[in-house]
Amino acid sequence: MTSLSFSDFRKNMAGSFDLVDGGERVYINRGRRKIYAIIPIDDDDLTITPALEAKIEKARKEYHGGKTLHFENAAAAQKWMDEL
Repeated sequence: MTSLSFSDFRKNMAGSFDLVDGGERVYINRGRRKIYAIIPIDDDDLTITPALEAKIEKARKEYHGGKTLHFENAAAAQKWMDEL
C-alpha cells in the first residue's frame, strides 16, 4: 500500500499509475479527512453485460410489483435495520 499527499501525487502521477498497474494499492490524501483510491478500470467495468441487464430488469419487475422494501427517508430505513 502506498499513501501519498495530493502534492506528491501531482508531482508524479505517472509513477502512481505505474504502481497501480503493478497491483499496488495507492491512496491519495487530500486535506485531513479526504482519502481517495486509484483503481484501474477496464472495458468490462464500463459495459452493461447481458447478464447484468437481466438482473436490472428482474429488479425493476420486483420494484414495480411491490416486492421490494421502500422507506420514506434514511431515518425510517435505520429504524427498520435497528429492529432486525
